[in-house]
Amino acid sequence: MNHYSVENWLKYVRDELEEETRTQYENHLYHCDHCLELYLQAVETNDTQELDLSETENFTDSIMEQIAGIKNPVQCEQKKKRMLHLRKQTFIHYTVAVAMTIILMSTGVFSQLMRMASAVESNESHHTESFIQSFLDQQGSIINKFEMDIHIKEGKQK
Repeated sequence: MNHYSVENWLKYVRDELEEETRTQYENHLYHCDHCLELYLQAVETNDTQELDLSETENFTDSIMEQIAGIKNPVQCEQKKKRMLHLRKQTFIHYTVAVAMTIILMSTGVFSQLMRMASAVESNESHHTESFIQSFLDQQGSIINKFEMDIHIKEGKQK
């Protein structure tokens, strides 16, 4: 009986043989225990090779993810400079606002504004009262005219 080598069985396991040859190998496995052991050995070898390949692919993927996670030092430096510039600009804006507030307070602008606001408010209330008063006066005069017209018409009818 002819025995096949481990390399032949590896080709069988990897499905690299033609259909006729595969059928011959299968029929041979039914009768030969030695080739059955070689076949099982080829299956184990193929599994470990595939496992090694998948491990290297996973290893490569994990390394690439780590590399992508590392930031470019130039970008970090530029980001720090931008943040420092923004902080300086914000500090300058607040300093200018505080200085202007102190200047306006020392010159009395805010107190003058308060006096003007109270003066405008008192004028509005005085003006509002006069408007209401004039409205009521006009309404009263219209009613009086209406009543007078009614009395005059009644007097003519008598």
